[in-house]
Amino acid sequence: MGLYKPTEFQGTSGQWYCNDVSNLAGGSGDWWNAARAWGLSPAAYIEMLVKDFHPDKISYSLDKNVLVFSWNSQIDMRAYKNATAREARKRNFCV
Repeated sequence: MGLYKPTEFQGTSGQWYCNDVSNLAGGSGDWWNAARAWGLSPAAYIEMLVKDFHPDKISYSLDKNVLVFSWNSQIDMRAYKNATAREARKRNFCV
C-alpha cells in the first residue's frame, strides 16, 4: 500500500491518459480511487472532472464499471494529474 500517485501515459491513438499504475493487480488503477483521492462521491467526481478538467473523450461501461477518459493535449491532462496528485497528498490517500 502506498500513496495514490497518478501517472501519465499516451495511448496508441495519441490520446493522453492518467491513472495510478503502481499496482494494477492490486486495484491501484480502479477509477473510483481518484474520486476518493479528491474526497468526492463517484457522481460528484465525474461532474468535477468534466466541469473543471474537460477531457476530450469520456465513457462509462455500466456492465464492467469502467470509466475511461482522455485528453488530446498532454498539457490539459497534466493539469488534472497534478491537481489529483496534490489532493491525494493532502488527504494522504493510499491504495
